[in-house]
Amino acid sequence: MYLEPNISCEFCTIQSYFMRIYGLLLLFHITFSVNGNGQESMSIFEQLSTHTSIFITLSYPFDSLYKTQSEEIDAIISIRTENGMFLTDEAIKVNLRGKFRRMTCSMPPLLLDFRKSTLKDLGLNKHDEVKLVTHCLETAEGQENLLEERLCYQLYESLTPYAYRTLWLTVLYCDQLNPNNTLQSTGFMIEPDKDLEARLDVKEAKLFNPPEDSLDYETYSKAVAFNFLIGNLDWSVIMARNAKLFFDKKQAEYIVIPYDFDYCNIVGASYRRSLLSDGIEHPNDRVYKGEYFVHRSAEILDSFEATKTGVLHRILSMPGELSEKHRKKIWKYCETWYDFIRRKDREERVYGLVMPYKGGL
Repeated sequence: MYLEPNISCEFCTIQSYFMRIYGLLLLFHITFSVNGNGQESMSIFEQLSTHTSIFITLSYPFDSLYKTQSEEIDAIISIRTENGMFLTDEAIKVNLRGKFRRMTCSMPPLLLDFRKSTLKDLGLNKHDEVKLVTHCLETAEGQENLLEERLCYQLYESLTPYAYRTLWLTVLYCDQLNPNNTLQSTGFMIEPDKDLEARLDVKEAKLFNPPEDSLDYETYSKAVAFNFLIGNLDWSVIMARNAKLFFDKKQAEYIVIPYDFDYCNIVGASYRRSLLSDGIEHPNDRVYKGEYFVHRSAEILDSFEATKTGVLHRILSMPGELSEKHRKKIWKYCETWYDFIRRKDREERVYGLVMPYKGGL
């Protein structure tokens, strides 16, 4: 049985007060880039989101991914869209993300750090860092994992504006030391935090174990139910793992936005660490994990049941290269979840609830 963390303490009221003050102080640091006409300029992510086709060429010494002790390497980037060249042979810094992925994958996730001078020449704002989700495995499974995780992002974005947007693209990796050594793969960009802050008028807050009364219930509950639906245990608001907090000045609360779904059952990556919990007998079983609003656990699932029609429809219709056969497997996995929840009485809808699943994905 999943054990609910004990987050109560006699100082919670004082802690909550200072958390709110901290959130309000963060707002003074929000700044907006403007162009010469005094209007807010677009970011490179926003600009690329207006295109239907994105092809990136990234050149760097291939062995630098594995031999360097640095988290950052120099590279050259070009970007082509359906309208032609967007960027040609520009210097860029590439930060290597994910220590576990660096040890187990042929390609770690990357953070593209564009030069501010490059962005200025393009008439864009100074939001220079963009996460690039890459393939882990140089196999068909690696490409399928990318499509599956992107679908999770797309589904969550369809449920709430408090979600990360993504851009699907193709990447050609070129070895600077051996021009004949290239690798082409797919991937996707994740909306930068600064873009999300500007879009939602919020500010990121890097906090551990925030008090319950400082959290926005609606965004927290949606994240909890969605992670239950897709079979994801690799998240925690308390530990600030794969769930970010952003302070919303209008509500004076922290909203919760989940990310990094590659360990969920819908993706089912072969490289994922075992996260089996008590009561799970099959890798595709699901656990209702929650850390806050314990007494509203039934209400959380009650509200999320209303998303059934939309979610199931989008699994089959969302843009992407997932095969119809695989979409139907994901559709069945999610459809059985809604039916399982519908049959459970309210007193059974508690954190730690295990949903068995014997089918495949």
